[in-house]
Amino acid sequence: MEAKKGVMEAEGGVPEPETMNMEGEEGVTEVEGGVTEAEARNMKAEEGITEAEGGVTEVEVGNMEVEEGVTEANGGVMEVDLEEAIEAEGGGYGTSS
Repeated sequence: MEAKKGVMEAEGGVPEPETMNMEGEEGVTEVEGGVTEAEARNMKAEEGITEAEGGVTEVEVGNMEVEEGVTEANGGVMEVDLEEAIEAEGGGYGTSS
């Protein structure tokens, strides 16, 4: 587990194999091989990128917090679900006057 010039928090019980696969350089958090709801909820990336490859549900995407960064969810996430998750974080649109 390396973190250089970035923030990577893995709280709430991350299995050792998945912990070993996490690398964070300059605010980049990568998790390969399946992310559980508890793990996704506790992943935070400030000024960086959070990537979750291998089966991320809508609930998990909604629980990812990214400040000044990009959230990418590859594998099992529909574009609509990702947009809804972003709307929930940002307040949404369509209701403004």
